[in-house]
Amino acid sequence: INLLFAAHDLKPHVRITHDRKWEGVGEVQASDVEGALRPFLPASAFDQELASALRNDASAASFKPPGTLLRRYTTQGRSFEIWYSSLADLVTKELLRNVQVLVPLFIEGGTAIEVDDLEWTIERWKVYLVYEVDTRPKRAPETSPYALIGYSTSYRVWVLIPPPPLDPSQQAYFTLDAPETDAPTKNLSSPQSALDLPSRERISQFLVLPPYQSAGHGTHLYNAMFHLFLSNSNTIEITVEDPNEAFDDMRDWCDLARLRAIPDFASLNINTAIPPEDMKMDATIPVDKIVDITLRDKLRTQTRIQPRQFSRLVEMHLLSTIPPLHRNKNRITRKEKSAAEGDRKYYLWRLYVKHRLAIMNRDQLMQLDREERIEKLDATADSVEEDYLRLLEVAGKRQRLAEQRINAAAYHKEDDVAAGAKSKSVNGSFGRMKGKRHRIVLSEEDDDEAEE
Repeated sequence: INLLFAAHDLKPHVRITHDRKWEGVGEVQASDVEGALRPFLPASAFDQELASALRNDASAASFKPPGTLLRRYTTQGRSFEIWYSSLADLVTKELLRNVQVLVPLFIEGGTAIEVDDLEWTIERWKVYLVYEVDTRPKRAPETSPYALIGYSTSYRVWVLIPPPPLDPSQQAYFTLDAPETDAPTKNLSSPQSALDLPSRERISQFLVLPPYQSAGHGTHLYNAMFHLFLSNSNTIEITVEDPNEAFDDMRDWCDLARLRAIPDFASLNINTAIPPEDMKMDATIPVDKIVDITLRDKLRTQTRIQPRQFSRLVEMHLLSTIPPLHRNKNRITRKEKSAAEGDRKYYLWRLYVKHRLAIMNRDQLMQLDREERIEKLDATADSVEEDYLRLLEVAGKRQRLAEQRINAAAYHKEDDVAAGAKSKSVNGSFGRMKGKRHRIVLSEEDDDEAEE
């Protein structure tokens, strides 16, 4: 099965060949390979006469991605651009139809969007395209500078919010016994279109093609999408549809870095000065005193991160404020009465995490007796902590790598300024000063872990 795509607009062509065909046994016959691919590819992909047209597309050189340019970035000396467009755009719709065969190939459990069945909901969908841009002057003039390396989709989910109370002058228009009248009613404020209603933005498909993975493109795409969502005042929450583990990790790193850049979030800490009466065995866990709940909830609303995801990020950040020496259960036998503040913080952190886990798994825990509940919660908290430490370690390395790149760029900029300065020679002519080139060399270990 040879599946080809035009790099710029993803027009596909498939060619299926075989030496011989299995004759089958009874009712069991050979699979129809072409028939299995047809639901995922346009009919033109199976037209063998169009194969050469893909390689000699006269319109390729003038191709421009549909929609609006969202972000430009450079990595490893190569240029990339992120574009976005509504799926209501015909060019975008056709491009998505072309590329969706990659979903079942590369996204575990992924399903293609039935673009022809969306009808009135099609405007709720957006498509985000990541292109590598070939800026070389010697590029073949008949080819497109754009080559798709990844894409994502998102759609809007309406959120039902109770309307504000009506003033008395408007009540008559909404009572069951209001008399019929031909008089025009008052023009109550209403959105210009359904897209102006409060909604959740849900990331659906998210794919970076294998040759371009582990190079930071997913991070650039996710952050660009998140920034776009935040710029819309009608978006009240940003969610993800059934993410896999790799996407979850990238999402955690990106969200944590974004939140840590907010001073109020960075100031969140564990309060160890809790009154003794609030820590009695028969008292409710004082989560509102362990962490500033008011500030936490305010930050969640501002950042529009889904509640469970935000809770995990808060727990992750709070764990990072506890010195590694004190992250040991053997040190918290005296619980909140421990002499060392770090031990008290660690005990309260585990209590704070268990409170969320107990609520989230209430139905399962209610089926166990008290001792089993304690054992299961403790084991789950251990597993959560282990995962957080793994994520924090990688997040720290990514942050250091980013800082090194910024410093390297600053050094290079200074060198370029120095190299561009001119000095007058003895004979009156001008020559460029040679500036010393500074370079930061990263260890192979850092490079490998950053790629992971």
